[in-house]
Amino acid sequence: MRNFLSKTERLADSVSLFAANIAALILLLLVVLTCVDVIGRYFFNSPLVGAVELVEICMGAIVFFSFPLMFLRNDHVIVDLVPHFKRGYLGWITSLLFLAVTFYIAILLGDRVYDYAVRAFEDGDVTEYLTIPRYFVVGFITAAIFSAAAVTLLRFLMLLSRPGTGDEGEGEDAQ
Repeated sequence: MRNFLSKTERLADSVSLFAANIAALILLLLVVLTCVDVIGRYFFNSPLVGAVELVEICMGAIVFFSFPLMFLRNDHVIVDLVPHFKRGYLGWITSLLFLAVTFYIAILLGDRVYDYAVRAFEDGDVTEYLTIPRYFVVGFITAAIFSAAAVTLLRFLMLLSRPGTGDEGEGEDAQ
């Protein structure tokens, strides 16, 4: 079972890195887009048409494409109010509980966003200025959310296979 989980973890790491690299490319596109818009606006008195729409789309894509890697590596913001809940069996149970709640919320969020993508496809919904189909963008965001949910389920199963250990061994703040 552990061999299967470790192979699955490597696959999830590859998929998550791919999504994070897409987020990085979108961030680079956002920087170029902003520079072109600012130069066009202030030096040529001709702003880039639809720049606000593209920035909104890019910002949403950056956030949601970062989810799978963030969830896999436990890199989200954590507030430790009581550090005793991170050790031993109590830490293990607490980590399992939080991973289960995170998985449930990610599935609910993904389901709602998927419904929006289907509705946008059926209605032919497009953006205001550039007429970009919304279902295309929202579909990729839905895939990123469901990938994050799958990664959370994988972390849950990996932690379940190591009874008595908390989730403190992962993430940047682990010591």
